[in-house]
Amino acid sequence: MFSNQTKIILFLLVLFAIGDLNASTFLKDLKQVETSEMMLLVPENNIDEEPAYTEQQVKKAEKLLNGLQENIDKVKILLQVSDWYEASYNNPKTLEKAFYYAKDALRISQALHSNIYIGKCYLQLSMVHQLRNNDSMIEVTARKAIAVLSKTNQLDDLAEAWVMIWSAKMRARKPIPERLVPIFKAAAIFEKSGNNQRIGDCYREISELYFSYSDFNKSLNFLNKAVFFYKAAHLKEDEILPISSRLNIIYEADKRNRDIIRLKNTTLLQQSRLKNEVFLRNSMITFVVLLLIILGLLYKSYRFKKKTNIILETQQDEINKKNNTLQNLVVEKEWLLREIHHRVKNNLHMVVGLLASQAEFLKNEEAIQAINSSHNRIQAMSLIHQKLYQSESLSIIDMPSYIFELTEYLKDSFEIKNNIRFILDIDSFSLPLSHSIPIGLIFNEAVTNAIKYAFPNRVNNIITISLKAIDDENYKLIVHDNGIGLPPDFDPYNNPSLGIKLMHGLSADIEGKFLITNLNGTKISLEFTFKEHNLH
Repeated sequence: MFSNQTKIILFLLVLFAIGDLNASTFLKDLKQVETSEMMLLVPENNIDEEPAYTEQQVKKAEKLLNGLQENIDKVKILLQVSDWYEASYNNPKTLEKAFYYAKDALRISQALHSNIYIGKCYLQLSMVHQLRNNDSMIEVTARKAIAVLSKTNQLDDLAEAWVMIWSAKMRARKPIPERLVPIFKAAAIFEKSGNNQRIGDCYREISELYFSYSDFNKSLNFLNKAVFFYKAAHLKEDEILPISSRLNIIYEADKRNRDIIRLKNTTLLQQSRLKNEVFLRNSMITFVVLLLIILGLLYKSYRFKKKTNIILETQQDEINKKNNTLQNLVVEKEWLLREIHHRVKNNLHMVVGLLASQAEFLKNEEAIQAINSSHNRIQAMSLIHQKLYQSESLSIIDMPSYIFELTEYLKDSFEIKNNIRFILDIDSFSLPLSHSIPIGLIFNEAVTNAIKYAFPNRVNNIITISLKAIDDENYKLIVHDNGIGLPPDFDPYNNPSLGIKLMHGLSADIEGKFLITNLNGTKISLEFTFKEHNLH
């Protein structure tokens, strides 16, 4: 059996259905936007296609609303009552009641998480704000309705929300292109729902907008579309007749506008011909005078140029001698730089040899590892200087070649053979010494740590190395292994390891963003910025 509350609801619905047929009914007025331009008429906001309430039904509903359970049925009744008061906007009190009931319906709909009725409530509030002349809130509530109704299949309500956006633009006297956007969207959604009459309404208003700034061709086109959809909606001939009359008006206006343009063009053409004749006569006189002046100037210029050429030839000889001297200096400078890089490389190799000799006399494993780490770091810098004196450019490093050779050196240094597979993905670009040395050292530390600590079992071991250009100025280095990852107590920002501190310090030197994370192994990434024009 039904609960008492359910019985009350059923009784109320039956009472509404068989209510007093002699009670005076209130027909809902069409809402019009308060601007000087023609506004699109908004149809009745029927809730689930239910008939509008009579005054008697509204009074009975208001008495019973407080006792009803907060569910969708109560939301429907609240919206019906709000809709009735909205249609009776003869004074501010009725609009205040319409606003109150719509807000109450919105509160319940939000509590029930019903997107359909949340959207309907926002749409109802937008219409009430329009009648209350609260222009700032018309578009705000309509856009909230659109955001919610877009998630539902309520196409007509969604289209009506776009109509309200259009109404707000019209009331605010926004530019014509800005008014056209929402009304076009409304027409497109009405076409999806098959609401022919509302499609015709939208196209009629689009026609008026184009007419307002004298685009008669588009205005005529869209008004023809409106008539087509009105006929598809089976409107009566007497309802379509005023629109047909409007077609004639636009057609005549378009014809008159073309005639005016044609007359203007004819007048302009005649004026242009007259001006051309006067201009041609004056030009001939001016041409003769200028020709005489030019001939005199040419003769004077010839004599001056002859004298100038003699001076320029003398100066050019001096410039050529200086250029040859400067070219020799540049070549000499380049050879000196090559010699410097070569000597630096040799000195670094000597340091590497001394470290290797020292390591043979050490018995402490930590000291030997420190010597080997320093050996690899020096080799990373030595390789850069080797690249510099072997390349045509003495200031920039080709990064793909450098990273590949450094990787091969580390593989040979640790004698890993095929135990670890390296995957390299390096973009083709060059960096100067100021960036290539820090990046080479960070790369050396990251790969060395991965080889030494990531693979205790040495099974299916992979180190992925990526150096990519994100855009023209930003780059990213990633060294990612699939090893055991970082220990649980590892703190990448407060670690006593020299290698970690070195990577942080080098990253700060080039103003890079350094990060160590656990991601199916250990992932070391460095993001840095370098502008190519700094190379020049």
